[in-house]
Amino acid sequence: MADQAWFTADGSGGEGYIAAPPPPAIPTPSRYELRPLTTGELLDRTFYLYRSNFWLFVGLASIAAGANVVMQLLKLLYQHFFGIFTLAHMTGPAADPHSIMLGAVFVALSLVSSILYFAVYGVTHAATTSAVSAIYLGDVTSMKIAFRAVSARWARFFGISLWQLWSAGWIFTLLIIPPIVIFSLGMQSKMWIAGIMFFLASLSLLYGIIAYIRNSFGVPAAVMEDLKVRAAMRRSKVLTAGSKGRIFLLFLFITVLYFVVLAIESPLLILLVRAKGAPQLLLGQALGLAVGFVASAVLGPVGAIGLCLFYIDQRVRKEGFDIEFLIERSGPAPAVTPISIPVETVPFVDPVAAAVESPEHP
Repeated sequence: MADQAWFTADGSGGEGYIAAPPPPAIPTPSRYELRPLTTGELLDRTFYLYRSNFWLFVGLASIAAGANVVMQLLKLLYQHFFGIFTLAHMTGPAADPHSIMLGAVFVALSLVSSILYFAVYGVTHAATTSAVSAIYLGDVTSMKIAFRAVSARWARFFGISLWQLWSAGWIFTLLIIPPIVIFSLGMQSKMWIAGIMFFLASLSLLYGIIAYIRNSFGVPAAVMEDLKVRAAMRRSKVLTAGSKGRIFLLFLFITVLYFVVLAIESPLLILLVRAKGAPQLLLGQALGLAVGFVASAVLGPVGAIGLCLFYIDQRVRKEGFDIEFLIERSGPAPAVTPISIPVETVPFVDPVAAAVESPEHP
């Protein structure tokens, strides 16, 4: 009986007893081994992760692809009903107030559609990154969970997407606008200036690629470290240092995939060029949008998955993220609660006095 614990209703066992502490939580390991990986291993894991969760990633990417199709369709319908607008229609000899107004509306529509698309793209990219990190590190995820994790910070991911786009193309944009204006207006005497600026714009693409690679970890840093826009971009520059070549290979591989899709789509483009009449042209453009939607939904997730895995690999290489992850998942050591054992107090009895008071004493 002495060794048996009797518990009261609250499980304390009465005075002097406490309930046994709960067993420590078992750490959840990552689903994939966290260690520095080669570029080939990262690409292999990218496609394995994509194939094993195909519908999840395609479903996420199809949202941005669908938004782009809707925006492009609105622009095509506007051009169909009001005419095709070029810079010459707005500034050339045939320009009139009506043409200028319709052209300005088309430019505004294009600008608004681009902004809306990048807002949706930023959220879907972040949701894909959240899903990749959850799957890779052994957590449960779904489309609903991934969107719920990032939807409240949509403005942050929108800002990162615009920052990445602007960092890659601001020099090219400033250099390409003058040649476009010169060619559109037919300024023959300024063609040499247009040629020089076009050449410089082409060279600026090299800087744009490097700038985009430096900022490519912005979304993973914002999702996994909860960083704001400026901090995420600084973090991206730190983590991509020394590995720009590896990240470039990822982008090069994705570009090759898009060129394969373009080669498949090229017969359709030839039909578009040779189309005669508005119905055939609209049908060809609709088919082009459908092919573009499928290509964006299927190939779009590859880049987001690869960037997330490259980001995790860089943190493992530079910061020991694998050890940090194991410590975080193992949790703190369980606290040891001392158990107080009641000690029975025996009163002191004087043997001489006890003998005197005893009735058996003579």
